[in-house]
Amino acid sequence: MTTQKNKLLKVMKTLSGGEGSDHFSPTQLLIPTPKWMINYFCCTQAMRRQSIASYKMHFGNLTNNTAQKLVAKYLFVGDKRLELTQRSKDEIFAEELEQINQQEIRDDKDKWSRQNMIELAKPCIEQILKAVKEIFNKQSLQCERYVYTSPDGLLMDILGRIDYESDKIIAETKSKPPYVRAGKNGFSLYTQKLPEQPDENHVAQVAFYWKATKKKPYLFYVNDKEYKIFDYTNEKLTFDYLDYVYDKLVKKALMIQRLLLLSDGDPKVMAQYVEEPDYNHPYYYKDLTPEQIEITKQLWG
Repeated sequence: MTTQKNKLLKVMKTLSGGEGSDHFSPTQLLIPTPKWMINYFCCTQAMRRQSIASYKMHFGNLTNNTAQKLVAKYLFVGDKRLELTQRSKDEIFAEELEQINQQEIRDDKDKWSRQNMIELAKPCIEQILKAVKEIFNKQSLQCERYVYTSPDGLLMDILGRIDYESDKIIAETKSKPPYVRAGKNGFSLYTQKLPEQPDENHVAQVAFYWKATKKKPYLFYVNDKEYKIFDYTNEKLTFDYLDYVYDKLVKKALMIQRLLLLSDGDPKVMAQYVEEPDYNHPYYYKDLTPEQIEITKQLWG
């Protein structure tokens, strides 16, 4: 074992607030490096879970989790593959909603949004089901399987879970939650439009799954009124472009790896080589817990 690998193995034990970590994920690598340091270098899993999810994240989980359990033959929970039995849509939806209702609420707007998003969540699920049927037809599906890649020079694997998968196809779904706006008469819901082109971060996730499986990739978006499917005919889902985007992910992972080795597992040292968080960013730093804010102060002043 090389000296560098020995050093990194030692540093890996300091990640996740001292709990240790042995992998990256596409989601980790798509956030700014300061945010990665706060979440995955300094915070334990329990600390990360203290961040209160907004209704938008709950909307995505409610719609996609319900759809997956309706169409998949197998659902992976960690490394266990569960064979699903047929159940009613209403039953599954109620179970998913019950789990969401147990989560802490951010504020009055979030409380209203969570209660009223239900009227758009059900038709959104129908759009997911239509899109999945168009992509996979009658192929047998499995969902949430973990896959990984081991790029040259990277001493930690990149690990992620696939939304929908058959023997030859993978598909990533993105549910667009409704906008909630305040007016004279209170809050109102508005359908969020679907994008004209794939989002670059979503393409990067698809690129990783494609690289890990070599299966034909699809990316689709849904709201409560329609769905939109992107495949290899779009310039951002050609194999050449997916290769390019995947390589960018790997370079980000290699950069973080070099900084971890340089800092010898000390986040205060690593912070000297990383830009200060952009606190004006519209969402990356809006959900920091008091504990995470204190960590940020310690690292960047």
